[in-house]
Amino acid sequence: MTLRVGVVILPATRWPEGGEAWRLADEMGFAHAWTYDHLAWRDLPAQRWFAAVPTLAAAAVITRRIGLGTLVTSPNFRHPLPLVKEALTLNDLSGGRFTLGIGAGAGGHDASALGRPEPAPAERAERFGEFTELTDRLLREPVVDFAGRHFQAKAARTGPGNGSGRALPLAVAAGGPAGMRTAARHADIWVSNGFSPQPGLVAPSVSPELAARQVRRLEEICADLGRPPASLRRLVLDSNRTNPPLASVASFIEAADRYQEAGFTDLVVPFPRTEPPYAGDLAVLERIASDVLPGLHSGRPAR
Repeated sequence: MTLRVGVVILPATRWPEGGEAWRLADEMGFAHAWTYDHLAWRDLPAQRWFAAVPTLAAAAVITRRIGLGTLVTSPNFRHPLPLVKEALTLNDLSGGRFTLGIGAGAGGHDASALGRPEPAPAERAERFGEFTELTDRLLREPVVDFAGRHFQAKAARTGPGNGSGRALPLAVAAGGPAGMRTAARHADIWVSNGFSPQPGLVAPSVSPELAARQVRRLEEICADLGRPPASLRRLVLDSNRTNPPLASVASFIEAADRYQEAGFTDLVVPFPRTEPPYAGDLAVLERIASDVLPGLHSGRPAR
């Protein structure tokens, strides 16, 4: 099975430096490159943090082949209608290379900055179900009416229907059964970043063992819903602070092999920075690109 490998690039540097990271990811042959969509990020709360959509627009016009996407955006401060309009614009700017990644949203600044009370877990799950359903419909249908508890749309137009399904791929991040059901119903790609004891406040961590258990649960849910499990791509974001996948080429190969064995089709690692978080050696990423990626993309084992 082919393993697609991508990077996540923080929108935390001015464009002359930030743009170079996107160019390098494209030139090195990675399958996709993503950025987080936050108003402010827990690890850099008082530092520079640029908006995801204009960052991706700039990346779209300076790259040639790499897939681009949000990993992820959420209903904490987004409504599906303007979000889909922006996603369709990014897809056009990139020549059809954009994937819209969405998640339920967590606590922290994103959830409180607009002055609304943070939802309880059950309400958050309900809100995300509506958010995903409406997003999916807006990507499929030329005119949408939707009356939910959390989101509404009236004669919402996102562009001409293409008559062949969703206008661009949809990735859904989910770690629990309710979110996985949402992913199984609507997504092209299911996303896992492992587990956090306090989402939005404490960085998540993932291991191949945890990820493998999540895959098995996802496959059970797909079977319950009548969806062939193989029709859903599985992407894992390994942004571990301890035992990071880019500690060395050998660390990356071990992680790639184990995630592939667990049933993942895609692996995303942080693009190395000169300072925390995600501080690392760019030379390691370059060696992975030149020595490891060709085998992974051809379906050959990493070892």
